[in-house]
Amino acid sequence: MRVQMQYWEMPDQAQALSQKALELLKQHTISATPSNYELFFQYCVSQNRDLVEALDAQLANPDGVDAAVLQALYERHCRKGTAGEAVADIGSRMQEEIKRLASLLESTGNDTSAYGKTLNAFAVQLDKGEVSTQLRTLLAGVAAATRAIEARNRNLESQLMQSGEEIKTLRGRLESLRMESLVDPLTTLANRRCFDEKIEEAVVEALAEGQDLCVLVGDIDHFKRFNDTWGHATGDQVLKLVAHCFKANVKGRDTAARYGGEEFIVVMPQTALPNAVTVANQIRNAVETKKIVKRSTGETLGAITVSIGAARYRPGESIPDLINRADQCLYSAKNLGRNRVVHEDQMEEIRNFGGVVTAAE
Repeated sequence: MRVQMQYWEMPDQAQALSQKALELLKQHTISATPSNYELFFQYCVSQNRDLVEALDAQLANPDGVDAAVLQALYERHCRKGTAGEAVADIGSRMQEEIKRLASLLESTGNDTSAYGKTLNAFAVQLDKGEVSTQLRTLLAGVAAATRAIEARNRNLESQLMQSGEEIKTLRGRLESLRMESLVDPLTTLANRRCFDEKIEEAVVEALAEGQDLCVLVGDIDHFKRFNDTWGHATGDQVLKLVAHCFKANVKGRDTAARYGGEEFIVVMPQTALPNAVTVANQIRNAVETKKIVKRSTGETLGAITVSIGAARYRPGESIPDLINRADQCLYSAKNLGRNRVVHEDQMEEIRNFGGVVTAAE
């Protein structure tokens, strides 16, 4: 079967798109890393509207392109394709192994059938009393057939063992790929996809069991300013440090995830709002006490802080509504001075006293 090439796979088009992607990277002073190149190549292809709109917004930003956002866009729109190809390859190999086993078993069945016919022929001759002159020949034939079937069975056992090991290895690789697809590679926290799965499970359980469920949304204060001042490599170290503080302070069934850029999120099943706020403050305190040191020079760069919003699930509401309320609490924490936790029960009081719940850096 002839597979029709997409227009961007044709040599001339691919070269033109490649050149355009490289020119964009150079124009916006973005490092031409493999992930950035792939991201901008797909942007130039213009088949993914969400990716195009997201990158358009970044390229139009007068403050420059955020490396953390580029990484998040790559994870969301490009990397999953590679994982999908790997999964397809494993599936194909497992299918081939199963076909090989079926063929082997069919062949063995044919050999067993032939062996049965040999024994049946010998029994017929015994019944007819025709063994006196041909006994030696008949017995030699039965013995040879027996040795052949024994050898075949030993070979089958060996082949089955090999196939079992191969399938076990493929299953292990498949599980590894599945786990990789749920982890943010920079911070090793759960990624957005994993969080989406976990919160859907938590909502179903909360409704079925009548249990509490809370969400925390956290954001690194002034991260863009820090990133622009000290560089993306140091910014990545900050993201890892903050991620560690989130991971170290969530326990049991809670899941901390990198939600995108410098934003983190935690889903907390079976957790009442006061307990969620306690955990949020533990995370905030852990981050606040860390000192950022530039590895290359040993220079102390100061402290980093986070603002966190907390909200509880209301039975029947949508997941986006829950996250939006936690976001509103986060924005309020930012506007009240940053480095603090705000939960939804405080929001009415904050509004009454002039707190403005709008997005802030």
